[in-house]
Amino acid sequence: MVPLTLLFLIVTSGLAVAKKDSKRGLTFPSTNNPEDVLNINQTQSVISWIYDWALSPPSYLINTNVEYVPMQWGAGNIENLASAVKNQSAKTLLTFNEPDFNQQSNLDATYAAELWQKYIEPLKDEGVRLGGPAITSSSTGLPWLREFMTACGNCSVDFLTVHWYGEGTAGFYDYLWSLHGQYPNHTVWVTEYADTAGNATDVLQFINQTTTYMETLDWIERYAWFGYNVCQLHLFIASTHSLSETGERHVL
Repeated sequence: MVPLTLLFLIVTSGLAVAKKDSKRGLTFPSTNNPEDVLNINQTQSVISWIYDWALSPPSYLINTNVEYVPMQWGAGNIENLASAVKNQSAKTLLTFNEPDFNQQSNLDATYAAELWQKYIEPLKDEGVRLGGPAITSSSTGLPWLREFMTACGNCSVDFLTVHWYGEGTAGFYDYLWSLHGQYPNHTVWVTEYADTAGNATDVLQFINQTTTYMETLDWIERYAWFGYNVCQLHLFIASTHSLSETGERHVL
């Protein structure tokens, strides 16, 4: 493992800092250790953007070189959305976290379309790019999205947003291509994805293969690994704030 403090020393010693990868981001809960992100900000990380399911960035992300992308998680406080986006001069907005899942934002597709038309669509006139609701890869995801897109009519969905958890690249690729086949005119952000095999070797192989693959697809606009639900998937080692082997592959 490469300690982040060592990487900081390498950078400050005069070696060139790696060019940011416009596609690659980080899904980082704001309740996690801020030291992890602050260290990334000063290393040779290629990470260019981050989100934490909230509308406003935590204080430790202000004045960093990593773009914060806000999210309207569900229906709650949506009447304050416009002011929150304006206050941080956000250029992109993510919307509705897993609305097809009853343990997440859990929104009826028609109601979500009504909320979009009233509160989200007006932001398009302010120059904000609008990401579609972040559906799951379960059997409810794509049907929910179809119902939403029909109900929303001419809504300005600039890109689609999806999550995927499972084992092996085949299922992941099939899901992405199924979505692309149904919506070929939309680019896609994969804002949460991870291999849940539980085997560190398999997970590392998965992230190596999928990262390389998604970089070749022009319709995959951005992607962010979610690494906090199974220990082998963690990007960071909590005790040292250094990168795990998986973290090195995604962050550097």
